Amino acid sequence: MSTPLFIWLGSGRARRRGVGSPARQLDQAAHAGLPVPPGAVLLDEFFLFALDSGLARADGQGVVIPDPELWHNTLFHSVRLPRFRRPVAVYGVADETVAADTLAAAGRDIDFANPSAAARALEAVWSTEAGLARRDVLVIETVAASTAGVATTSSATDADWLAPAGVSPFALPHLRHRLTPDATQPPFARRLQQLLRGVRRTFGPGVWRVEWADDGRICWLVQVIAVPQPAAQSVPDVPGAKA
Repeated sequence: MSTPLFIWLGSGRARRRGVGSPARQLDQAAHAGLPVPPGAVLLDEFFLFALDSGLARADGQGVVIPDPELWHNTLFHSVRLPRFRRPVAVYGVADETVAADTLAAAGRDIDFANPSAAARALEAVWSTEAGLARRDVLVIETVAASTAGVATTSSATDADWLAPAGVSPFALPHLRHRLTPDATQPPFARRLQQLLRGVRRTFGPGVWRVEWADDGRICWLVQVIAVPQPAAQSVPDVPGAKA
């Protein structure tokens, strides 16, 4: 098929395809060498192809995939989407303005090798994206995490704020260029220091909300989303004041 119907994370092609920021930033991170779980974006072009070929049907009630087996075989054999080794999470990422705390998965721990399970997840996302300019879908492997959480990182401070699951929030000092992780920190925190250093290097100034998952060997980047900052308030002119 001449028109790309999906992009693999790390290809560096998400921006030019007009993909929304949650998936575009994961693509950028993987392209820069950060540890991002294997994943792909099923492009809006794939949704249109599914409609045109009868693999999916849209009506006022949503989107239905009438023959999951045929749809699944087309996705992997004709479209040639690579197979996933682990269960996946499926996200709608078409909305460029989606807020960090509203990016929710249509399903987690989905066996994407199961035609019915995969079809139901895509139906859910495509149905909720009705009315948007694009219907792109992120499919990304889940991580068998021993520790996971959310970090807020910024190049304007000297530490990142962490909120690991089951652990009280704490500040993790920035790992500066070419320095080794802090040996006094637990192993997951040392790996996380390296990951967050890579996030700041890759995305530059700003405040970033980073969802991470550590499997005891690698600290994976699961999501990275820009946190909007309030605009700087200008000082009003005072009549008669000297410049």
